[in-house]
Amino acid sequence: MKCNRRIVFLTELKTDWDKLNLAAKALVFIGGFLFSTIIFVALYKVYCSEIYKTIEVIFRSSLASVFGFILSSNIKNVKPQNIPYVEKYSIKEEDIKEEDIKEDCKEVIEKRYRNEGNSVQIVIAFLVTVISAIVMIIIYVFEITQDVAILSQFRDLMCMSIGFLLGESKIKKND
Repeated sequence: MKCNRRIVFLTELKTDWDKLNLAAKALVFIGGFLFSTIIFVALYKVYCSEIYKTIEVIFRSSLASVFGFILSSNIKNVKPQNIPYVEKYSIKEEDIKEEDIKEDCKEVIEKRYRNEGNSVQIVIAFLVTVISAIVMIIIYVFEITQDVAILSQFRDLMCMSIGFLLGESKIKKND
């Protein structure tokens, strides 16, 4: 029997999230808030341009700092060692019923955990890339021209995330 990939991925994501310290978790939430704010700023028409531009610059520079840290941190670049991963994050009975599948999943999770990058960073980079592309398409389609400078922020976020994913991607060797 094969292991369910969704369960393996969610278990790996939960493990990687638990390995982040409190400051890194806070930065992920702050980054999400700032990213949502900059999307709102890009799409919302404003009437007072002087205050608008000042506030926008603050949000854009803060967002660049947060995502720069999140994606550049080498959180999971440790030497493989015996980590009590499987015991700490055992698979729930309601997710998997048969004992053979549970054992197969434990092996897959343990193997993936030791060889991959941090899944939290990968998911964040993926989401930032997709959302930035969607926002830029919306701006293009609806001809939102009140703030052209904010496009450079979405471009930078998208390029930074794609660059991170390119650096994390590698062809796996079959063991």
